[in-house]
Amino acid sequence: MNKQPTNKEMRKGKKNMKVKVLWANDKSDFICSVREGEWIITTDNELMPLGMDGIPEGVKAKDELFLCGLAPHHTTDWLRFFCEEHHPDIDFDEEFETDEPGVFARYQEKFGYDYEEWVAEKKYMVLREELLSKGYDLPWE
Repeated sequence: MNKQPTNKEMRKGKKNMKVKVLWANDKSDFICSVREGEWIITTDNELMPLGMDGIPEGVKAKDELFLCGLAPHHTTDWLRFFCEEHHPDIDFDEEFETDEPGVFARYQEKFGYDYEEWVAEKKYMVLREELLSKGYDLPWE
């Protein structure tokens, strides 16, 4: 019986195809725009986030991916992980009363917005991993 090769096996030894990102010149431009939701790679090899209206008229998708949304409990978990790494002396649940709304406001009151770049980097890495799994990569990588 002949076994069909997996996508990963077929790509083995091949370079990932670079996608085009028309609205960003480099990672620092791009990282601010990474958001959860659906993304497509067009037949022109452009990476494009989808809005509420879906795929724009005249655009053809050759591949799709989904960046998992940051539901409130996931977002709080990301803040918890950041706090464990950058403020290990803080008891996150006790200090920020995680069983009550307003965790971010309490955190920001104490530390400001020091976690935002870290979370943006984590979302970027999730998107990049999804691209790599499909045989693509970002142009600056």
